Amino acid sequence: MAEFFINRPKFAIVLSIVMTIAGLLTLAKMPVSQFPNIVPPSIEIFAVYPGADHNTIRDTVATVVEQEINGVEGMIYLESKSNNDNTYLAYVTFDIGTDPDKAQVLVQNRVNKAMAKLPEEVKRQGVTVEKVANSILMTVSPYSPEEKFDNLYLSNYASLNIKDALLRVEGVGKVQVIGEQNYSMRVWLNPEKMAARHVTASQIANAIAAQNTTVAAGKIGERPTAGNQVFQYTIQTKGRLLDADEFENIILASNNDGSFVHLKDVARVELGAETYAAIATFSGKDSPILAIYQAPGANAVQVAEDVRSTMENLSKRFPQGMAYEVSYDSTTFIKVSMDEVFETLYIAVLLVIAVTYLFLQSWRATLIPAIAIPVSLIGTFVVMAAMGIDINTISMFGLILAIGVVVDAAIVVIENVERLMEEEHLDAKSATSKAMKEVTAPLVASALVLLAVFGPVSIAPGMVGQMYQQFGVTISVSTIISTIVALTLTPALCAVMLKHEEKKKRGILAAFNKLVTTVTGGYVSSVSFLGRRLVLSACLFAAILGGIYTLVVTTPTDFIPAEDQGSFIIDVNLPEASALDRTDLMVDQMVNELSSLDGIKHVIAAKGYSLLKGASSPNSGMMIVVLDDWSERPNAEQSEFALVAQAQAIIDKNSDVSGMAFSMPAIPGLGNAGGLTLQIEDLNGRSVEAMAPALDSYLNALNQSEKIAMAFTTYSANVPQLYLDIDRAKALALGVDLQDVNLTLSAMMGNLYVNDFTKYGKNYQVNLLAEQEFRNNERDLSRLYVQSESGKMVAISTFARYEPLVGSDNTARYNLYNTAQILAIPAQGFSSGEAIAEMERLADSVLPSGYAYEWTGMTYQELAAGDAAPYLFALALLFTYLFLVAQYESWLIPMAIILCVPTGLIGALGLVFAAGGTINLYTQVGLVLLIGMASRNAILIVEFAKVLREESKLSIMESAKQAIALRIRAVMMTAFSFILGVLPLVIASGAGSASRNALGLASFGGMLAATAIGCVLVPVFFIALQRLREYCNQKRSMKNDATAIE
Repeated sequence: MAEFFINRPKFAIVLSIVMTIAGLLTLAKMPVSQFPNIVPPSIEIFAVYPGADHNTIRDTVATVVEQEINGVEGMIYLESKSNNDNTYLAYVTFDIGTDPDKAQVLVQNRVNKAMAKLPEEVKRQGVTVEKVANSILMTVSPYSPEEKFDNLYLSNYASLNIKDALLRVEGVGKVQVIGEQNYSMRVWLNPEKMAARHVTASQIANAIAAQNTTVAAGKIGERPTAGNQVFQYTIQTKGRLLDADEFENIILASNNDGSFVHLKDVARVELGAETYAAIATFSGKDSPILAIYQAPGANAVQVAEDVRSTMENLSKRFPQGMAYEVSYDSTTFIKVSMDEVFETLYIAVLLVIAVTYLFLQSWRATLIPAIAIPVSLIGTFVVMAAMGIDINTISMFGLILAIGVVVDAAIVVIENVERLMEEEHLDAKSATSKAMKEVTAPLVASALVLLAVFGPVSIAPGMVGQMYQQFGVTISVSTIISTIVALTLTPALCAVMLKHEEKKKRGILAAFNKLVTTVTGGYVSSVSFLGRRLVLSACLFAAILGGIYTLVVTTPTDFIPAEDQGSFIIDVNLPEASALDRTDLMVDQMVNELSSLDGIKHVIAAKGYSLLKGASSPNSGMMIVVLDDWSERPNAEQSEFALVAQAQAIIDKNSDVSGMAFSMPAIPGLGNAGGLTLQIEDLNGRSVEAMAPALDSYLNALNQSEKIAMAFTTYSANVPQLYLDIDRAKALALGVDLQDVNLTLSAMMGNLYVNDFTKYGKNYQVNLLAEQEFRNNERDLSRLYVQSESGKMVAISTFARYEPLVGSDNTARYNLYNTAQILAIPAQGFSSGEAIAEMERLADSVLPSGYAYEWTGMTYQELAAGDAAPYLFALALLFTYLFLVAQYESWLIPMAIILCVPTGLIGALGLVFAAGGTINLYTQVGLVLLIGMASRNAILIVEFAKVLREESKLSIMESAKQAIALRIRAVMMTAFSFILGVLPLVIASGAGSASRNALGLASFGGMLAATAIGCVLVPVFFIALQRLREYCNQKRSMKNDATAIE
């Protein structure tokens, strides 16, 4: 094939131009994201049970729904929360790779089966089943700079004019308004006026339901008729009421004198909010938070851009005095980190070209691989797009690593052509023809080795498989294209461009050549020395294996390195039973303190809402802290990690506040927070409160461990509550209907939902609740009245008494068990793997019988990935060996190549350990890549040694020495091209640098050691194994001869 392109160079050039143009056109249309689609799909189930506490919701909703859902096809875990704010929220998480649409249908079918068993109030509200990502993509904060509009107006403007428009943006899965205050017709009841006029809550509710209703009055003259009907009329009458004045005039009862008792006589009516449970602010100003979640499978960057564009258009219709801010955008980190990755890519290309020139010492020769690199890399985008791979951190890392690989093939060709031109005094075309006959087989073999490495690991299941697939496809495709380029364009350009040049060099180049000559002599001498001392060589190799084992067991493990993502979250709790007013003041104080820290841009706050609980709670608050751009935070004390520590110090110094500052999840969509997530399960079905002693003991043990910076839970069994003990026998004896008692309590204390009214084209609730002064404390229960059968008003305190108690304000469940979620942060200097092991050790020793634990979220995925990594590495090693056996038709010679892999591993692990790094997913990818890269080096040496032994009939020792002498310059050239290609990863800083550092350290250290140590041991391995092979062949031949004689 090469001969064809040597004779037709323009054909080769056109072929490469076409590949490059196709790649550029594809690149322009490819989406950008942080990670490939590696997040397990999650289906959200949401229900509302008006007036119910968490125990009631757990028993009547959670248990019913989850019994049906449990075991649905593809499910890996099921978690839910039943809250005192009348809500039920559950997430069903499926295996990675499950179709989200199919998962939603499966869950919806199970929920439909459960609907018949749910309370009527729940069915009336509806149960929603949606596919949605679990973490916030971005937030939009509408606010009034001059504070012209309050939260009520802003919230409803957002719901009416912004929320629905954002939901129509492609890729938006859900828009949650935190601090939402939907309009409601608020009927503020006065129990004293009601008692004086003998009006009960049930009468009011019934009157509203009867007089605020839609009426289908019918038609006059509609068929069937007598046949001579001339006109047809639609009958209209007063239906739903429109405003507070109309509601005030609802008739409740008639007096003996013919007058009426109207609603306004016993209550105050206003257009207010459906709930006042939470307040949101942006930089201290009232501002509902529109939290936007992307749909599963959607591209985050594109969704964020479309949301920004939509908001820009919507803002043109804002009333004067209203503005908005995209207050948090997770894709900012993605875009900045991807810019950094592209910059790293450009620098790596320049460094590779520079090192190529240093070795080739000819601009003509250097220009050839300089052309081959972009052709190979850009052409890769075509195949990536065809396979559904987008531009993301993983695929771009693959391209950066591929730079050193793709230049390898071109360098092998050029170096061999130049050697033949110099040694045999051939012209460029003849030298190229001869060189291609020598190197075509090793080039193809080297390419296939990388395919053998990444082929098996690319089909691994789960998150790790998806990650490896991105790396594998990117590197494999670029390697295949670079091999095609090396067999087509490179020989064509060599034949055309290379000339006989004066080889005498001066200055730096002369010094470099002298150094290379010295190093080559050192390699030859080392091979000669160790080749004659095979026992010493074996001991050295054994020491390398021992070092690898020691490094593996002592180097901390991690899943994905923690990154400075430019923002973090704070979730705080005040003492139980704290009112929202108290929480409001405390959160405002914290916002002011945080805003004064150097490096913080602004703070978004929600008072009365907990992100970790996922529900409203008057004593809870959450804040999203957005930091200045990375370029404006050059100092360590301005990093996200330092600011998180400072924020935690602000929390800890206030004795009335407990809470945690934590990073965003490392992989968006895997939970709402970074750190480790553990579920403590009660296997015996005890009350939620019964878990408290065991959980307290466990949390104390965690917080005393040196490996855990902080452990925190949203579980609480100490929420002060009141138990109203109703003497039912006495109530019935007084002629009181117990249903009236329950309805009165709901109307006076529980925000009773009656029915709906219509405003601005939407339906809103009509809610009953006592005026504020009648529900300030427990003594106000004695001011509530119900009507007996005789018409007498009876105080509820006549037959009921209250007593204080403590309990939980929510019930969490995990895989059908009552659970408490633990969130933990590893201490400084300890990896997530060490923290996980410590948490498991303490759980096994502290938790009593009847309790179990399960990991969830990203920790679940980390453990699943950790279990798979050793098997994937072994599989890659096995497939590489089997391929080499097939190539060399020998079981022994491929071992000389495979045995060089440990030299790369000890270099990679040693540098990671020395730099204080961890063995994480990126480190593992680097280690897998080293199998191929180290093998490629070894192939070049073993291939020549084998030819010299079999064709030139040199001794085994001489074959090995000449092979290293002939090929070491080419090996060093390709090795240092790779090493300098990954150097920008090692020294990277800024957004996303932790991941680049992790991959760079393993690749840099591994290739350096594989070149420095491996290139000495590979010829020694060849000597030992070739002797063994020839000895075995000789024995076999002698045995065959003896058999023939017999």
